[in-house]
Amino acid sequence: MTIVEKAALAERAARASGEMLEHHGAFKVRRKSENDFVTEMDYASERLIRETLLSACPEDAFFGEETGGAQRAHGRWIVDPIDGTANFMRGYRLYTISIAYEQEGQLMAGCVYCPGTGELFLGVRGQGATLNGRPIHASATSVLSDALVCAGFGHRDPAVMRRTLSILPGVLTSVSDLRRSGTCAYDLCCVADGRCDGYFERALSYYDYAAGYVILTEAGGRFSGWDAGEDGLATGNLLATNGVLHEALREKLI
Repeated sequence: MTIVEKAALAERAARASGEMLEHHGAFKVRRKSENDFVTEMDYASERLIRETLLSACPEDAFFGEETGGAQRAHGRWIVDPIDGTANFMRGYRLYTISIAYEQEGQLMAGCVYCPGTGELFLGVRGQGATLNGRPIHASATSVLSDALVCAGFGHRDPAVMRRTLSILPGVLTSVSDLRRSGTCAYDLCCVADGRCDGYFERALSYYDYAAGYVILTEAGGRFSGWDAGEDGLATGNLLATNGVLHEALREKLI
């Protein structure tokens, strides 16, 4: 199966999961940790996605947020079955299904689907990124004071939250405005689509951003860690921008 076919399979799995999530009945909620929850539907979504992907590609490995899996493999699916569970469980429509495909350690395809808005973002390494089949590209905003920026606060880790809050005054007085959606995957796609110009957040997990990374970079955006030379893919400390504003925004994160 080619990478393009893998991306189409990811889309099929994401849409099937979204259909289920949009028509769910009552479900149980469990607290995973302080300010962090998981629902029965997270597990149901992950199970459906896993079955869809591996029935078509039994040779591949799988890693999901809720059930874990292979840490490395020749071919591996990385899945966040509901990115934005807090939104989903309260009926807030902004939640996503995030599916990435990794080959020999390189992210090759990414699919992010937001059932509540009907937006499906898709990226294939070397072939660009799309929103509902339409090519997308990061913005050309070149002045930081004109930029609309998204962020996450890292509120589940006190040390991460303190660092994030410490830089917010400098960011807020330097940009046009700030947004927080509650889903990393969606924020990365918003930068890819040019509706915002940057996004930053710390201490995220690989499944949070793997699919969004492909979509962003294929749309011409730039992805890094917060600190100079830091590999955001490895650390989970993300700075994503249209590329033009990258260093200007990075300076505000120090």
